[in-house]
Amino acid sequence: MPKLSKVLILSASYGEGHHQAAVAVREALLEDQPGLEVRIIDYMQMVHPTLNLFARYFYIKSVRFAPSLYGMFYNGTSKLKPTSLIQRRLNQLGLEDIAEFLNEYQPDFILSTFPTPAGVISMLKKQGLCQIPSATVITDHAIHSQWIHDYTDHYFVGSEHVRRGLVKRGIPNERISVTGIPINARYMEYKDRESIRARMGLETDLPTLLLMAGSYGVMNDMEDICSVLFHSEQRMQIIVVSGRNEKLRLQLEALAREATNSVWVFGFTREVDQLMAVSDLMVTKAGGLTISEALAMELPMLLYRPIPGQEVQNTAYLLKAHVAVLARTRKQVVERINRLFFVDPGKLERMRTHAKNIQKGTAAVDIARLLPKVEHLQVIDPNTVPERYFAGQS
Repeated sequence: MPKLSKVLILSASYGEGHHQAAVAVREALLEDQPGLEVRIIDYMQMVHPTLNLFARYFYIKSVRFAPSLYGMFYNGTSKLKPTSLIQRRLNQLGLEDIAEFLNEYQPDFILSTFPTPAGVISMLKKQGLCQIPSATVITDHAIHSQWIHDYTDHYFVGSEHVRRGLVKRGIPNERISVTGIPINARYMEYKDRESIRARMGLETDLPTLLLMAGSYGVMNDMEDICSVLFHSEQRMQIIVVSGRNEKLRLQLEALAREATNSVWVFGFTREVDQLMAVSDLMVTKAGGLTISEALAMELPMLLYRPIPGQEVQNTAYLLKAHVAVLARTRKQVVERINRLFFVDPGKLERMRTHAKNIQKGTAAVDIARLLPKVEHLQVIDPNTVPERYFAGQS
């Protein structure tokens, strides 16, 4: 099999998902080829630090306090034509900076886990300024035009649903690999559930609920939901992860001191795989990486108020696959937890079985093994790109 020598991964720091996908692929590449050089760059931070700071602030605040506004932005950009002024501007964001960097670094492959740099690389190729093979990892079960660019050589997608969506938009099937969304290898490693339970002090005869607020702790109503569950008449043990939201962590710890149920509160932690291993149900946002990790752990999910945009599309995919249930209100969260734990626990087992059938926990390894093959494919030539390849993006 052909070998790579230097791989550049372009990512972004909007949530943890894009970066964690990049890290997972890097680790898999290094495991497969120990002498390989793999560099991850936060693209927006590199080319425009001030804009990156503003955009991150807008993203975090909008998904927490104005999700409908974020949904309008997401849906609006999904309809942009590749020839539109806004799209052309996006594809030129940092173009000169990345062109200069590529000239100095000289990678032999470029992988994007965020849509903006994928568009910029496509523009460089269109202008004849880059001939480096490139691929994109789509980190949600969603179809959005910002991921689709004329001169991207290959796409790695999470599901058949996304593959079909790309084909409908004109992407040739041979340029798409359904690998799953790349996650850290530890989510596929064997976990001794009983030893983790013992280490944490969890009881073996009580259902265990895991509540995930997201990497930035942006799940709305987490404090209100916990105030009810912590004092639920139905006995359960509860693990809460507040992410990087320190204020939320302190509020939850204060609530936990008065709880009648056993509660464990964590801030940002690298042991989510351990917490998932001992849990029977997870309440979460529908972020692409988190749901992929849960699927790998065969953990049933209760999705709460998915953010309009990619989370709504992720939710639709999971509900259709029968691995998750949806709650739109705080009351529904409590009702669905009680039903799954105490009325119809058999449904949890059925959800675990369905998760086992669709999980693709080896995505990072599969992408790492496919990259050298993509690198030796013929790079897209603007003079030979079929008309349908462009027309599909309109």
